[in-house]
Amino acid sequence: MAKRFKQDQIDELMKDAPLLPKTFGDWMRSTPFTGVNYMFYKRIKKKLHGYCSKCGELKIYENRKSHNDTGRCMNCKAKVTYKAINKAKSFVDDEIVSILQEMNDGYLIRYFKVRRIFKSVNDDTKSFPDVILKTLSYPSIGYYEGSRVYISFNKRGLSQYRYFEDAWSYLDGDCRWVNERKRGCINNKELLRASNPVMYKRNLKSVLKNSKWQYSGLNHFKGKCMNIDDYLSTYERYPAIEMLSKLNYQILLDQVIYRSCWWGGVSGVLKMNEKRLGLSSQVFNKARELNLKIEGIEFLNTLEEMDKKLSDKQILWAIKNTNTETFTQLLKWINPQKIINYVEKNTSDDGEDNYTGNSPYKYKGHFTSIWRDYLQMCERLELDTNNDFVLFPRNLKDKHDEFAELVKVKVSEELNQGIKVQYDKWNDSLSYRAGPLNIEVASSHELILKESQALRHCVGRASYAERMTDGKRLILFIRKNDKPFYTVEFDVEDMRVIQNRGMKNKDTNKEVKKFMNKWKVKKLMLLQKSKREAI
Repeated sequence: MAKRFKQDQIDELMKDAPLLPKTFGDWMRSTPFTGVNYMFYKRIKKKLHGYCSKCGELKIYENRKSHNDTGRCMNCKAKVTYKAINKAKSFVDDEIVSILQEMNDGYLIRYFKVRRIFKSVNDDTKSFPDVILKTLSYPSIGYYEGSRVYISFNKRGLSQYRYFEDAWSYLDGDCRWVNERKRGCINNKELLRASNPVMYKRNLKSVLKNSKWQYSGLNHFKGKCMNIDDYLSTYERYPAIEMLSKLNYQILLDQVIYRSCWWGGVSGVLKMNEKRLGLSSQVFNKARELNLKIEGIEFLNTLEEMDKKLSDKQILWAIKNTNTETFTQLLKWINPQKIINYVEKNTSDDGEDNYTGNSPYKYKGHFTSIWRDYLQMCERLELDTNNDFVLFPRNLKDKHDEFAELVKVKVSEELNQGIKVQYDKWNDSLSYRAGPLNIEVASSHELILKESQALRHCVGRASYAERMTDGKRLILFIRKNDKPFYTVEFDVEDMRVIQNRGMKNKDTNKEVKKFMNKWKVKKLMLLQKSKREAI
């Protein structure tokens, strides 16, 4: 009964849905399909006899166009898609459109699916092009309304959204408006409002007048497609989209709305509630001029912070072909045009690398990241990065791999030096032997790696060795009969054991616990006492 009562409430609410504007039908026949034109053709003696859906003229073509190729009508010059008249049983266009209307004390957003049919299944095309099908000149139009969004307001003036969809009722044998259902693998019916529909704009100025969205900028929107529901809910959170709409900055407007509705908000460099989105006038104007998305804007902002001047062509190349963060890192060593020249020289237009036939680096973005890593290794090896011979290696792959090995050796040497310093400082104070067990401080990175391999635990990770070289932690080995037994991580500042692990991270047994208690009495307590006295 409760469910039936709720459905009756929905039926009562939907009875008040306003009539559609008189111009809406004519608008649906034309505007949603603006720019979608066809050249229906039949090949007769190697020539195409084509009929343009835009101008309605029949022409004979000498060119070799095929089904679904694109071109232009010889008569009206409109862009057309070629369709072989006998290739398919029917030619159908689908578009989703939406309209915003006032209803009761709120608003109703309605979503329609419009279908344009040029040729139906039963149409006879044998006489084409001598006899032109009527549906090619006057395609039939059909539509149905599949989604509705009702917007009301609470006592505080906050918007409340209710979502409905058209569904068949087995009880009544008819279609009714019901609460929108969750989508899943079973209920896969198309949800019209989850699209980016063509928006009916002729009534927007009057509908939005004196509403909370009067200055939302929706009625100034110059584009063709916009989800009204998503736009209005985003405006309540980020009023700055009014500016984007009035400036016709649609690519950024669409991205902000998408992130607001589906990602939970816009983060990063954009400050949506600040003037010019928190950007400098130079960055904002340039981003608008180049029609950039958020990622491109972040790139421009980074360039400004680095005080790097790039041409528009260079900016667009970097955004299109590379990870912009990698590109800005390369600017540390090389000017932008030299970066572009070197990458273009070593990669082909189709993304394949030129310098080797079976290289794994197939894309410009991948190539630049490898190049960045190579240059970072050059700095680590203290090579002269002002030398073009170093900056632009003839074979990047081989040099990268060669320097990677050299860096490993250098890192190992640096770690060994740091570990040796800590060994010399602490080993006499912490080393201890009792029976078959003894404890000592690790004296090299190689021994730590061998300890990890012998006991099969994670002490071989670089982070452990790095913390030891920093003097924050110590790695101590517990040996039994001079063989790896347990490994200790020791906090130098607090003078305490962090962890003590044996084979495969095994906890300490009685033998080790007894030994460690003796070690604490004989060694650790003396160190703790001397530290307190020093303070």
